[in-house]
Amino acid sequence: MTLSHTISASERQVLRVIWANPKCTGTFIIEALSTNFNWQAATIKTLINRLLKKEFIITTSKRPYQYVATLTEEELLDIECSDLLSHVCQKKQGELLSILIQKAQLTKPDTHQLQKLLQKKEINAPERLDCTCIPGQCRCCHH
Repeated sequence: MTLSHTISASERQVLRVIWANPKCTGTFIIEALSTNFNWQAATIKTLINRLLKKEFIITTSKRPYQYVATLTEEELLDIECSDLLSHVCQKKQGELLSILIQKAQLTKPDTHQLQKLLQKKEINAPERLDCTCIPGQCRCCHH
């Protein structure tokens, strides 16, 4: 699955409320976000309408409208991660992951999970990756 629309950081905050509270109303979303982000109700309503137009959310009832997301948080993260990796030279993807790990707040269980995942990945990992970028898109010097 690919996204036909991008999602802004503000729209993501609305989605986070809906993911945590399926079938919530606009009033609930406004109350949840107006306090923490100091956003006006009109701003939040605009964000809800954008998400409806982009089909990231749908309504499940009439007045008061209840909102549900059309994809899970995990599905959106998967799509966005694939998109991010597609913008980076294959030879630099490991470096990107290293940067993300350095910046992330991780628990001990998180680090153990990552270690296990890397051990499994290492079994079939090639010694090197070929650059698939168009000449001039990267500086890996393999063109």
